[in-house]
Amino acid sequence: MQPTEISAVDKGKEIAARQQAVAGEKKGFFLISLLAGLLAGLCCFTPIVLILLGLATLSAATSLGNVLYGSYAWYFRAGALVFLALALWFYFRRQGICTLDQARRQRNRIINTSLIVLIFAIGVYIIWTYIIVQYWGIAEGLPWAQYDESWAIPAAAIVLGIGVLFYVLRFRRSGKV
Repeated sequence: MQPTEISAVDKGKEIAARQQAVAGEKKGFFLISLLAGLLAGLCCFTPIVLILLGLATLSAATSLGNVLYGSYAWYFRAGALVFLALALWFYFRRQGICTLDQARRQRNRIINTSLIVLIFAIGVYIIWTYIIVQYWGIAEGLPWAQYDESWAIPAAAIVLGIGVLFYVLRFRRSGKV
């Protein structure tokens, strides 16, 4: 009888450890996506910060915003993608996928996780840059009201809806929900 009790206790510990790992994995998804989306939108957020801190006048911040968004927006987006790739690399290393052989064996998990994180990062970028920062900039006096960003709310809803769908399907299929 005693070996059965020990195995039941071990099984309970194993289940608790697995649930804790899944919770950590879920937090990792959202943290990586959030940071990548915010990093990509720094081109538009910088002028607002300069105005709020009193480091730039409205006209200087407007000019800087035009330069950053007009000429360097793709550099910020590329930087966010590089950050996303590095963060996913560190994430999978912490999950125990350290060699190419392990990566081949878990390629579906790597692809699914990477796609989910990318989709959520795009959703965060749309919400942050084209909704929050846009209206915040207008409230601070930046001349951004001339830009029609009415597409952003439905686009963000669609992108985040697709992300949630993939997220639920990934965990339901793996039995981790």
